[in-house]
Amino acid sequence: MLFLPKEEQIPLELRGLYEKYGYRRFRMGKFESYDLYRENKNFLESDGIITFTDLSGKLMALKPDVTISIVKSSRGKTQPQKLYYAENVFRLDTANKEYREISQMGIEYIGGETGYSEAEVVALALETLAAISGEYMLSIGSMSFVSSFITALGFNDEQRYAVLKMLKHKNTHELYAYALECGIDEKSAALLRRLPALSGDFAEVLAQARELAVCPEMSSAVDELEALYGVLGGNADVGRMKLDFSALNDIDYYNGIVFKGYISGAPGAVLAGGRYDGLMQKFGSPLPALGFALYLGELERALAAVSEYDVDALLVYGDTDASEVFGHMKKLLGEYSSVRAERYVPEGVRARHIIDISGGVGNA
Repeated sequence: MLFLPKEEQIPLELRGLYEKYGYRRFRMGKFESYDLYRENKNFLESDGIITFTDLSGKLMALKPDVTISIVKSSRGKTQPQKLYYAENVFRLDTANKEYREISQMGIEYIGGETGYSEAEVVALALETLAAISGEYMLSIGSMSFVSSFITALGFNDEQRYAVLKMLKHKNTHELYAYALECGIDEKSAALLRRLPALSGDFAEVLAQARELAVCPEMSSAVDELEALYGVLGGNADVGRMKLDFSALNDIDYYNGIVFKGYISGAPGAVLAGGRYDGLMQKFGSPLPALGFALYLGELERALAAVSEYDVDALLVYGDTDASEVFGHMKKLLGEYSSVRAERYVPEGVRARHIIDISGGVGNA
């Protein structure tokens, strides 16, 4: 059996998981026309895009996103597609103002119109997190619920973006003051101020959201969340799901559910996704679509932080005959996840177990 570090096992395990559900691998090139991203910049997490001019004089870009390429490749297709990918993208790190190559895995379910397709993607998000860590949480929100609420209260298009930003950061005081400034009445502003606090146990928050619904569209969004919870109730660990109406994304592209995944040891989300019918429509496709991306780079940092040993077993052999050392190695490789053979104990190597056959020479 092949033993690999956890961060290398995960992509292999997830490929098997996604293929088991009928997803096929999507492969993409590294470059795309810059215009593709310029026209869809709201969908991207960062404005920073690495560009260059090719030999024909066309402005090209190193790909900062996979989903847009998948949607572009789906134009004109009418049949459902279930795709997964393992790719590197290039983005600007806003914290240190440096460009980074980021490893991602993810799935996209294009054309899944039933409640099952949504439940399958969320269930796979849960299984993805479970494959990484025993301590994880999937935070789920609803763009339909929030955007319908903002519209019902009377905000114009420009004001909607400002409200969404405050909701994402749970700025309740600023949100209330801004609503009044925009001419929203005090009762409605007070209702809006309650929205960021709608976070916690899925069933409990769902009931609170239904009480807050002020229009049919909001009630319909609650019905969709309730249906999702009902489908997953007997088929997934819903105890690892929480409902959070401040979990939001771009209103021009996302509709329906949006979600983010967290694991112990990582400061931010390691997984993010949702329904993006708006992006499909912008590319001239009427098909619904949803999916998620897993940020492998974030996992490597989180898993490295909790890694205690460099190797499971260290075989110290000193002057032992080479054929005898190989015999010991063959036996130990069947007992331990990883084995390193050295004549002496190497400085700085952390081993969970040390097997010394050197007769004392290996400790000299």
